[in-house]
Parts: sequence; structure tokens; C-alpha cells
Amino acid sequence: MGFTLAELAEVLKARDAGGAPCQRVYNLAKEKLKGISADIVATKRTEQYLKQVLSDWEHRMLGTAPGQKSNLLHSLTGDISGSNRKANQFRRRKT
Repeated sequence: MGFTLAELAEVLKARDAGGAPCQRVYNLAKEKLKGISADIVATKRTEQYLKQVLSDWEHRMLGTAPGQKSNLLHSLTGDISGSNRKANQFRRRKT
């Protein structure tokens, strides 16, 4: 279920002390499900972005002579001068 050792220790300690930690276990499981759902949404968003990138790269490769640079990795940053391409919208933000 993805419980951490700390979570399990907390639940087992409560149980061993004669408590009934069922509500806590239930709430922990609900939180795990929320996290998994959020991960699925993020993964689907990443999948769509990767499909867009691969489509762009395919066009770049078709327009590039053999042995010439297509600047695939540079296209992710939008740093190519004169590029009409949108910068990578999923780039990590500086904190």
C-alpha cells in the first residue's frame, strides 16, 4: 500500500497499546490514493509533452541533412536564435 516505516510504526504502536488505529489506517490509505492519482495526472501530462517533442524532433530531423545538427536538445530550451519554437513549458523552475 505504500505505507512508510514511520506510518506503520505509529499504527502498530497504537494497536499494541490497545488502541484501534483503523481510522488512521483508512485516512493514510486515502492520502496514498490521492498521491497516486496526482502522479497519474502528472505522468499523462508528461506523456503528452513527450509526444509533442517527438513530433517536433521528427520534423527537425526530416529538415536536416544527414550528418548535420538538428539541435534537438537545444530545442527544449528555446535558446536557438531565430527559433519560432516555444520553450519547454515543463522545465524545472529555479527556486
